Amino acid sequence: MRTWRSSLGAAVLASLTLTLTACLEQEAARINDSATPGDGGTACEATSKNDEIRLALAPACQGCHLTGNKPIFASLAAFEGGLVYDERYVKRGDPENSLLVQMLKGTAPGSYPQMPPGQPYDELVANGRVTLTISQVEAWIRDLPAPPEQLETPSPEEFRVRRLSAEEMVVSLMDQLGLTLEDFVSTSNPDWRNRAYVVNWNKFFVWPGDWAPGISGEYVSDPRTVERFEALGGGNSLLYRKRDVSFGPSAAQSLVQMSQAWCARAVDKRNNPAVLRYVTLADTSAKNPDAVQKNLRNLYLRMLGQPPPDAELTALHEQVYLPLETQSTRLAWIGVCSALIRHPLWITY
Repeated sequence: MRTWRSSLGAAVLASLTLTLTACLEQEAARINDSATPGDGGTACEATSKNDEIRLALAPACQGCHLTGNKPIFASLAAFEGGLVYDERYVKRGDPENSLLVQMLKGTAPGSYPQMPPGQPYDELVANGRVTLTISQVEAWIRDLPAPPEQLETPSPEEFRVRRLSAEEMVVSLMDQLGLTLEDFVSTSNPDWRNRAYVVNWNKFFVWPGDWAPGISGEYVSDPRTVERFEALGGGNSLLYRKRDVSFGPSAAQSLVQMSQAWCARAVDKRNNPAVLRYVTLADTSAKNPDAVQKNLRNLYLRMLGQPPPDAELTALHEQVYLPLETQSTRLAWIGVCSALIRHPLWITY
């Protein structure tokens, strides 16, 4: 039987393949005629010309438009319904009057003359970040086919899983672990809201640089709080840094450290039932096995949003909880908590 660690490792590796890296490399080559359809054999091979364009534009656009109020790069259906066949952005056969082309050129009317913001699209092509040129986008619009009949109909095939954003990780963990901002920053001074925050050290504080408190680093005395947030894939609009929607080594390392530190804070917090709802640190698997099992089941449900399969619950108990309980019940519950945070069901949405 596979161990909890090997099963979790395999599942995490599988979740990492949700990134578009292989697709982007393959489609960039196809757009530039350096590969033919089918080269590379990836499961995310483009299914149409529209899909080729979506994947080729993604390195420049998906940082802002994979999630949020305009998630047009989440899938081909989202791309076609939200951009390609929306005449506000693309006029079939008329690239010169298509807002998409105008935004790529930096000549669009309104509040957003250039997309992506911060750097002209031609510079992204010149430095190799994207390989699809504006002239190729124009040629695609001239020959754009009619919209598919099923454009407005939801399709089960378009189901997608994505990793949690850094913002979602911070907010979700605070809520699930029963933590608040006051667990990380000193509020002992009655005038603390008007003073630079003093971070409680060794708690692995994570906070976006453009959230309040913390705007521009003015109110957060530990600059590593922002570095940790960006390592998780968070953006910073004040510094023109986009989100990283992949899940690379920096995000994985930061999440491991964050999960351990924040779970420890939750376990140590007095009168906090988030992690220890049915047990106390005095309860062991020998003294009160039913309570330990009940708490394991509850914590799995709380963190992952579904009841645990019996096999997973047994593996979590035998391979994570029990080895750590030999050192202390505190360490055992920190280990269980942090293991669930690193589970693919928690990392993905």
